[in-house]
Amino acid sequence: MNEGLIARRYASAMLKVAEERRAAGEVYERMKRFEENYVSHPDLHKALVNPLVPARDKEALVALAAGVEGGELFMRGVRLLLRNHREMYIRSIGLMYQQLYRKAHGIGRVRIISVAPLDAGTLQRVKKLVLGSGYREVELLEETDLSLIGGFVVQIDSHRLDCSVRGELRRLAEELDLNDNHKKQIDHDDIETE
Repeated sequence: MNEGLIARRYASAMLKVAEERRAAGEVYERMKRFEENYVSHPDLHKALVNPLVPARDKEALVALAAGVEGGELFMRGVRLLLRNHREMYIRSIGLMYQQLYRKAHGIGRVRIISVAPLDAGTLQRVKKLVLGSGYREVELLEETDLSLIGGFVVQIDSHRLDCSVRGELRRLAEELDLNDNHKKQIDHDDIETE
């Protein structure tokens, strides 16, 4: 079965139940924390997919990764996944849940990557711009990356704006390469016509 389809089905069901019990926000926060820990601890994935690790140990690992005691509704979902042998999809389901929750609640996720941390005023202006584009709330994720050389990269949901020096140099190199290939093609065409 398709991993995306499985993730969407479980995440949609979890969101529906969480909304009914007025716990969707809490589950969302658990999913975000689980994702952070999943990325920073690669052994977590290995333990979750290892058939020799008992389900109760996997449950404890997920609870620990999601935060203190995991939250009752979140943990009920995890137990269901473990019972159905879907532990390999926990991350995908968590990511899908977050995506569905943000969409349902008008939350824009903005990732800003720059060479140095941005000042509070700049971050507030970015937040204001995003709020003006139809979102009710904005989550700002700020990262630094010295390889950008200068400038910044902004990613809003699936849209990306690269205003970095590295990006500009890459675009310039591609343009020069295209021009060089175009010139070679013209020279080759001239030789053939002679």
